[in-house]
Amino acid sequence: MTDQQRKRIKALAQEAEGRRLYGEQTTAIRLFTEAIELAEQLKIDHKYAWAYAHRGAARAAIDDWTACCEDFGRAVELREDYGWAYAHWGDAHRSHASYTLAGAKTPEDWREQHTLIDRSIHLFDKAASLSPGSAWTFAHRGAAYTYKYWIEVMPRLLSAFAPEWGWADVPGVRGTEARCAATQALKSFERACELNPRYAWAFAFKACLLALIAREQPDMKAGLLEARACLLEALVLDVNKRLLVDRPIAELLSCAGHFPESVAAGLSGVEKNPWDVFSRYFVAVGLKNLDDPLAPQVIRQTRKVLESVKSEINTMLHGLNVLEGGATDHPIEILKQGLSFEALALMAFDPTWRDMRELPVSPRGERGTKGNND
Repeated sequence: MTDQQRKRIKALAQEAEGRRLYGEQTTAIRLFTEAIELAEQLKIDHKYAWAYAHRGAARAAIDDWTACCEDFGRAVELREDYGWAYAHWGDAHRSHASYTLAGAKTPEDWREQHTLIDRSIHLFDKAASLSPGSAWTFAHRGAAYTYKYWIEVMPRLLSAFAPEWGWADVPGVRGTEARCAATQALKSFERACELNPRYAWAFAFKACLLALIAREQPDMKAGLLEARACLLEALVLDVNKRLLVDRPIAELLSCAGHFPESVAAGLSGVEKNPWDVFSRYFVAVGLKNLDDPLAPQVIRQTRKVLESVKSEINTMLHGLNVLEGGATDHPIEILKQGLSFEALALMAFDPTWRDMRELPVSPRGERGTKGNND
């Protein structure tokens, strides 16, 4: 192997990592693949465990699940003491569980949720033993335990509200395991904050956990006040306002009836992202319950935002139909009717709709097949 070839592999991998950190995951995957393939040709890929691991992280970011696990597996096969790879593989399991949660409707689906998160925790435990000084590992292990706690208790909380859904038959209604998960989550967050006292993300996620725990208590006030104090500490540390925890905190506080705090959390979320419709909603709920004179105006404004977003969501759903099969249930002239300004702009400039925009219009005002003027 020449110095030029070695430099080429290093340059490809370094550029790939830069793209990954910048969010250009598909480009990062392509560049990592070029580096790995060149290393394989030169029979030195055993020296590039980190390239497999970081390509796995890029694939995890877009939930390319099977390939992601293959990359992380190869990385730890090449380097058994690779704590970073174990930690990010663990976080990939947590993310994948979150991605698939929306489709979890049967007991089998929920068993898969438990399998994923248990595997996540196992990988984090391995990473923590290899990298005991990694605050990131402990913080994200805390997040994994928090997710485990949530899927343990949520079926029990929902079974009373919607028994027709069969939540009582869903695996996870296990009080002892839930309490254990909560305890382990707190220990992980505390260790992360010991290692890095300015770790805003760890404080914020710990606040979410404390609020979840409080919801199970007969008197939620003390627990919610503790969660609020932890969140305030996180927000003080978050000087760049990058944390996106306002919405879940606003929801938890609102559901607990602590409306002044829920409004404050919701307004913080709207300040960071004016199109955070969840935070806007809980601001409206809180103001109404507080009999605030501005409540009617905020409710009207929130309704307008939600209707606009609903219009955009419906447009994007039709767009997905176009991407999958090249057709929608309605011609574009009908789809345009009643759309919000933002949704019309999406349809006008999104390349998904290019071909349909270019179809000729029939005498009846409907667009026909391209090239057919009958």
